[in-house]
Amino acid sequence: MKLCISIACYRWAFQPSIRRDGPEYRAGGGPLAYLQSFEAPPPEDNRFFWMVDKTAELGLQGLYAHPGEYVDDRAGAEAMRRKVEDRGLIWNGGLTVNMAATDDEWESFEYENAVRQLKLNHWAGLNIATMTHRLPNVHNHFSTDPPIDEQMARAAKHLPTLTPVAEELGVIMAWENHMDYQVAEVAGVVDAINSPWLRITLDTSNPFPSLEDPLEGARIAARNVVAVHFKDFRAQPLRDTWEPHFHYSPVGHGDSPIGEILALLQAEAPDPANLLANIEISPPPQHDPEAWVLESKRWLLEEQGQYFEPHLAVQ
Repeated sequence: MKLCISIACYRWAFQPSIRRDGPEYRAGGGPLAYLQSFEAPPPEDNRFFWMVDKTAELGLQGLYAHPGEYVDDRAGAEAMRRKVEDRGLIWNGGLTVNMAATDDEWESFEYENAVRQLKLNHWAGLNIATMTHRLPNVHNHFSTDPPIDEQMARAAKHLPTLTPVAEELGVIMAWENHMDYQVAEVAGVVDAINSPWLRITLDTSNPFPSLEDPLEGARIAARNVVAVHFKDFRAQPLRDTWEPHFHYSPVGHGDSPIGEILALLQAEAPDPANLLANIEISPPPQHDPEAWVLESKRWLLEEQGQYFEPHLAVQ
């Protein structure tokens, strides 16, 4: 597997709308960060380029980011491609789609928007684009308008219109369980469409909020998994308010069965040697994300090192 990192690990440090040194964050009373081991880029700097350099500095093999969040034309996508190639890295791209779009919504916006994003991924030199649901707070496993079966029926109807485009561009769409749908629901649609251009990105902790066993989800999805997000949660099932709670943790320090999932993917994923395995932890904003990233990398390489390439070093 290729050990990579999600740009989301540093989101509190440089994502414009939530960066913790920004006026919106401070006005909202968010906790300030102390004892940080890295320096975030200034707001005017290119945060994608910064993340590429940070990935190389961390000794990882690649990164995950949606090109459409940073550029909207071919020249910009090709500049991103050159930056990644110059650093000798690989790149897991992405796109967003409203999986529960009506026919009118699909024809008037969603299809063309998805094609535009696929082209950006192609121009950026990507062959795997993690696909996330664009409206998770509107349509999800728990929403009833429309019911979940109808949401999945819409996805099964509309996504095949994108597979010929993906094939022409050479970009595999890898649908992620993104705290919106269960892996079983995603895998059911992917299996029904049965196209090599529609696969799965498996997140190791996102099953928890949708009331699904992460290992069971991995069993269902494994044969279609081309990318992984190593997220770890500590599950606190009961509090005084009788409400469950999930807390972020460094990879290997929570309740996600990551070792078991790795073994399963090694045995059943279509190409485990080239599977894009992204560390994707996002600690509370006042914490040092780099400390969490380094501990996650250490745990993966020391405790699960048989799944990764032997030249990778623990920092």
